Amino acid sequence: MVVEGGSLGVSISLTALRPALIERAELSLIRKVNYTYGRGNVYGAVFPARERRTEVITTVALPALGAIPAGTKRELSGRLSIPSDGPASVRGDLIDVGWSVRCVLHAANGQIIKRERLIDVQSWGRSSATDIGHPPVGENLEHMTMDFIALSSRILEPGTPLTGILRLRATDELATRGVRVQLVRCEEVLGGPDQDADLDASESEGYRHSESAMATATVRSAGTLTAGTVVDLPFTVQTPAGLPAPSMLIDNLHVRWELQAVVDLPLRRNPQMSLDLLAVTASRQPNEGPRQSTLDTE
Repeated sequence: MVVEGGSLGVSISLTALRPALIERAELSLIRKVNYTYGRGNVYGAVFPARERRTEVITTVALPALGAIPAGTKRELSGRLSIPSDGPASVRGDLIDVGWSVRCVLHAANGQIIKRERLIDVQSWGRSSATDIGHPPVGENLEHMTMDFIALSSRILEPGTPLTGILRLRATDELATRGVRVQLVRCEEVLGGPDQDADLDASESEGYRHSESAMATATVRSAGTLTAGTVVDLPFTVQTPAGLPAPSMLIDNLHVRWELQAVVDLPLRRNPQMSLDLLAVTASRQPNEGPRQSTLDTE
């Protein structure tokens, strides 16, 4: 694993099965970006379309190996710089960003030998850091108000639980059936290929949206609430040890994370409160300097 803005040391071990003459060797950093966007047709229908893009981020030349007798083992090494401007690794429903390291050997007889290995590029989520400046957003709050208080952090880190208190204030008498607090990954594609990102775009203009609950905590029952009643419900949400994506806003791709509280009411729309978080997949802060990693392959 390597962090954006850091560097990756790569070691390659090879054994010649027969005499070979390697004239050239190179090491490349590859990024593959796949995402689903909306596409409309002349009949007004909208269907999902997939965009796939493979980019060679950087290539470095390695020392030529020259003649290698059969059965001889050789070692190569190089170092690749990881861009700091992302996108880092993302595993989502709409958005998938994968990274790999590729070694290519050019033999004198025209043969080309390739080996590729996947790597995980972690991120501090800086491209979407403004998300945590957003106020909470409520839905269906005709009969109560909701608020998060004493939240342990708005930075979501792998394996670090989020704790806090959900405060409910009823404005009418309500019989609640249950309360849950969940961690939600939200993906937005803000346009298709060769389109500018547009927050107001329709699905026929490329917009797609997806939400997935990644962790859920069932909070103790609030019972029956009378008008003016205030109830404080402590909660703990266990953050997954490996987050599938950091917060990200790059070009037309946006990954957000929300802390979402939902009160289950019979025969009424469920009140809901959502608060944006900043998800990081790196385990150290940027001011600690770039991280150097190593990768061994054969």
